[in-house]
Amino acid sequence: MKKKPKPVKIKTLMITKIGKQKLEEKLEELRQELEKVGRRRGGAAADGDLKENSAYIFLTEKARFIYCQMEEILTDLKKAVVQNPPEHTDYVCFGHQVTVLYENDQTQKTLTLVGKNDARLFPDWISYETPIGQALMGKKTGEKVTVNNQPVKILSITIGKI
Repeated sequence: MKKKPKPVKIKTLMITKIGKQKLEEKLEELRQELEKVGRRRGGAAADGDLKENSAYIFLTEKARFIYCQMEEILTDLKKAVVQNPPEHTDYVCFGHQVTVLYENDQTQKTLTLVGKNDARLFPDWISYETPIGQALMGKKTGEKVTVNNQPVKILSITIGKI
């Protein structure tokens, strides 16, 4: 007797409102690009033997690449849960702006913890899934964490502008 397969859980993806908007915009850009490639591919197909038609082959590969990007974005959008800014500063969580001190070289940085799709939107935004992001989550001001064998002290926690 076959065992019943376990249902696949969809892991939620935390994202900011602006991050979701940017994903939706990127998806629309890719849809338009795929349309253009499809039209050009149709024109290339009219040029003869498809096995030796380099333009047709190139455009087919380009369309596949665009389609894969679209699938990834669609998957992320299905799992996306827009997060509101945190309401507390007791401990680090998604949406906090955290000022840290790298103790080895006394470098001070201010980081805002956001989702993977938000991380490239602003220079000081980093994913909470990065090593530093994971180390900081749930910690309080004054606590120390170790990231890549380097001690890091949390100097302050504020509500980020997400």
